[in-house]
Amino acid sequence: MALLGASFQIGRSALSAYQAAIAITGQNIANAANPDYTRLSGRLSSLEGGLALGNIRSGGGVSLSALQRHVDEALETRLRLALSARSGAQARWQALSQIETLYNELTDQDLSSTLSSFFNSFFDLQNSPTDSAVRNQVIIQADTLISMLRRQRRGLLAQIDELNAAVEQTAGRASALAEELAALNDQIAAQEARGPGYGAPLKDRRDALLRELSELMDIEVRQADNGAVSVYVGSEPLVEFNRSRGLTVENRQIDGITRATLRFADDGGTVVIREGRLAAQIAARDQDVAGQIEALDQLAAALIYEVNRLHSTGRGLVGYTSFSSCVGVADAQAALNSTAAGLSFPVTHGTFLVQVRNRQTGATITRQIEVRLDGLGQQTSLSSLASQLSAVPGLTATVSADGRLQIAAEAGYEFSFRDDRSGVLAALGIAGFFEGSDAETIDVTAPLRADVRLLAASASGEAGDGENAGRIALLGRQASALLGGQSIEDFHQAMVDRLASRTASASVAYEAADAVHSTLAAQRETISGVSLDEEAINLAKFERAYQGATRYLSVLNTLAEEVMSLVR
Repeated sequence: MALLGASFQIGRSALSAYQAAIAITGQNIANAANPDYTRLSGRLSSLEGGLALGNIRSGGGVSLSALQRHVDEALETRLRLALSARSGAQARWQALSQIETLYNELTDQDLSSTLSSFFNSFFDLQNSPTDSAVRNQVIIQADTLISMLRRQRRGLLAQIDELNAAVEQTAGRASALAEELAALNDQIAAQEARGPGYGAPLKDRRDALLRELSELMDIEVRQADNGAVSVYVGSEPLVEFNRSRGLTVENRQIDGITRATLRFADDGGTVVIREGRLAAQIAARDQDVAGQIEALDQLAAALIYEVNRLHSTGRGLVGYTSFSSCVGVADAQAALNSTAAGLSFPVTHGTFLVQVRNRQTGATITRQIEVRLDGLGQQTSLSSLASQLSAVPGLTATVSADGRLQIAAEAGYEFSFRDDRSGVLAALGIAGFFEGSDAETIDVTAPLRADVRLLAASASGEAGDGENAGRIALLGRQASALLGGQSIEDFHQAMVDRLASRTASASVAYEAADAVHSTLAAQRETISGVSLDEEAINLAKFERAYQGATRYLSVLNTLAEEVMSLVR
């Protein structure tokens, strides 16, 4: 009977083991469509025991000794890195594509076409300098150009606001993921202490959260013996066992642009990220969009300065009776080329001519004004410049409280300027075409808007002379020091070309990152995914084994009955 008892134990262990194996197979089949599920398999081990028969021990049956999650940690690490790279490349490409859409360079309503139309209007003015309709058309083309510049700049600023909001939203999601990972660590450690397999569903959830977090930022994962993980961003911990440091966003003004900066919530420390959606959103904002704003402002500044440089030394159909400079200085006593003066445009050592004309007689007084900025002796300030202009018969010049130069002619007189070799008139915005300093503030000067006769088409002041308009018309193709020696048109084309190149590179980077991710995801599926064909084979195998165990026990039962009948 003792021999039968040991045999019954073998059959009982087989029923228990294969029933558990069938249950594991059923769990795999049930989760075949679950992308976050990791395939499980049981490890069957033979048991020692049984009575000795002829010095041979038959064994004690079989047991399900372990439950294995099919995970390749090295592959998971590579997959998380690939997710960061793909997500980041996609976000960068989308941001650059949005800029291209804003510029709309493949249509007739782009900035390059508008610039050409603006300069071409001066060619028309050169041919018809006294035609008021042609003069008005110049202002209309200028307004179209101004609207285009402002629209593009505001569109870029709106994109920065969108990226700031995206950074804040993404950081919030990353912080929530870190909190959930910390909570899961606690639960996994408790479940793992109960026995093999208890923490498997929680680990699946945790791995899915780690993959999602890696899409947002590049992370390093370190696993502890108790099943918990620590998550690092750069060299700083984000999650340590059941504690998350959290993430927050601080809005800061940098170069006049509001930028959302990522911080650790617990101590405000800087978060260093290099890959992932967050890093791409920040890079797109700070490098791509902010860089385009800087380039657009540089283009507008060069346009303002170069047009004003020629316009201020030309003559309209009438002269000015008064003018207040569009630009003020921070310190009226400081040299005009010093940082203390605070002028945006360059002023150099040189001279210019001022002409005061009697409107009744046509008599003209011409005086040379010296702008001394050679570093020797007393340097020209706005106050000293005003004093020189006031010394010209028929003129009065003062400096206003806000640092602007105000020039007024005596009754019956008008004034104009010629041959400015210092650039001071353009720098101060005196008798210019434009006012402002960038793509947002650019505008046609108020006096010119009020009276298009002030449009300085003439170089000599004689009726029918359109020479100065012709000079302005050629500015689009002439080198500008403010653009590093490039012309306005070439600079804008280079802007567009750089953007197109970056967008194309971002697209290629995204395609490459997506291909790497797809390859790694396929490898993970091979290891961790469920194959229904394989599970069907396992199910059939375990079913047959279970049926064999029941048949074995049936035989043992028959033997036991026969033994009992002998005893009776």
